[in-house]
Amino acid sequence: MIDRATANQPAPRIGIAEATPAGIEPKAAAYYLEQRPDLQALLEARGKRILDVGCAAGEFGGALKRAGAAEVVGIEYVPEAAALARQKLDRVFVGDVQRLSLPLDEGSFDYIIFADVLEHTVDPWAVLTAYRRYLKPDGQVIASLPNIRFYAIIARLIFNAWGYRESGILDATHLRFFTWPTIKEMFEGAGLSIERVKPVYRLFEDQSRTGRVGALVSRWFCRLVAPVILWRHFFTFQYLVVARKADD
Repeated sequence: MIDRATANQPAPRIGIAEATPAGIEPKAAAYYLEQRPDLQALLEARGKRILDVGCAAGEFGGALKRAGAAEVVGIEYVPEAAALARQKLDRVFVGDVQRLSLPLDEGSFDYIIFADVLEHTVDPWAVLTAYRRYLKPDGQVIASLPNIRFYAIIARLIFNAWGYRESGILDATHLRFFTWPTIKEMFEGAGLSIERVKPVYRLFEDQSRTGRVGALVSRWFCRLVAPVILWRHFFTFQYLVVARKADD
């Protein structure tokens, strides 16, 4: 039953002043509660040790634990989100992924995950390179990265409508922007070889407001039209990447 006294209350927010630029509100709680089934499908969690860099409130890592992961260790910048993650994961370290000194053994994780994280860092190239040492010789890095070449972003530039938002490709906390070639260059520079890439196609950047008809149109568009070679990169909202250590 819906509590009418609270039904119209604004969504709770999670965040601290240092986590968001000046003048930007902390993010809605839902931002930290993604289970990421798209990324879950890219790995076999059972019996594996997993490092979730930027674990948010631990929903994704919790799902991996339920799928049989032996251990899930999280790193999270926002203390409120980290406190929630500690209820679901084995260990959670709080701090900036670029500066933390971690008491972790090198070569000890089967998977290292960067779910919408690297674009929030000042030097994502250095981050990938630094965390590579925690990966087992046959382990995998799994990452999701937004595509700045998405058609809606290009349209905003053409019509002089560029502006940062609470979430999405132009999230106000994004510091770096990528296209597919620059993603490949970053992984190669970090000593990682990309084994698989999965484009995530979208017709609408914000799919939460499309309605039932819009969702149906979007589903068929992404299935039949977006993958066409001529413009597939323009309808790729983000890239899901699976990589291994390159041969030394």
